[in-house]
Amino acid sequence: MLKKIKYILLTILVVGTTNLFGQDVMPKPKRTLIIGGALGSYRGDLSPNYSKVNGGANLGIVFNKKKRFDLRFDLSYLYLQGQKLRGADYIPPLTEPFPNDYFQSHTLNTSLSVMYNIINKKNFKLYIAQGIGLFYYNPLDENGEELIDNISDNRNGIYETRNENEVYSNFAFSMPTRFGATYYLKNNFGVGVSCTFANPFTDYLDNVSDFGTVKGNDNAMSINFNCFIPLAYSKIKK
Repeated sequence: MLKKIKYILLTILVVGTTNLFGQDVMPKPKRTLIIGGALGSYRGDLSPNYSKVNGGANLGIVFNKKKRFDLRFDLSYLYLQGQKLRGADYIPPLTEPFPNDYFQSHTLNTSLSVMYNIINKKNFKLYIAQGIGLFYYNPLDENGEELIDNISDNRNGIYETRNENEVYSNFAFSMPTRFGATYYLKNNFGVGVSCTFANPFTDYLDNVSDFGTVKGNDNAMSINFNCFIPLAYSKIKK
């Protein structure tokens, strides 16, 4: 999948360069499309470090301003996994709930960010961005069954995984923090790499909280490889 994404991004850059590179004066883009792939990982009670890596994608728009600050809207997808391996001395509980040792989740993070361009040259930008958004997640077990409902049906081999008072939603507020760099060609097309921490306000990305050992909220981190495509241009002053 990542190879296909690379070929698509390369094709977009080549086409854009062919169509626009010959122009003598290029106006500054007012809006720029962001599209690309990602490598994501999770940290929480089933993985204290960002160790399990999976894929993802990112789609966004940058609203370019005249100075160092820009606005940015993003829709990011990550597939997350986590698993806690029990030692030989682990004694499982004798009664419910039985905490899950594994989870998987498809996640979406929609956010609006303010970007500050630390280096703000025409062909290169080094930036930091802070946003606020809404994070969707849905932890599943090994069989793809939802864990959020916390149902007990012993006859069918279904058991509670959390305390009864541990109730949460599929949605949480987030404050994504992004660090990145972008290189722009003369036609205003660009390629970039960034690192993003989603910072969701929840400790239940993995469906584990009270029975966990990692303090604080869970988190998701991604390395994004993006292509920047100009959508609309400012008028050239004559």
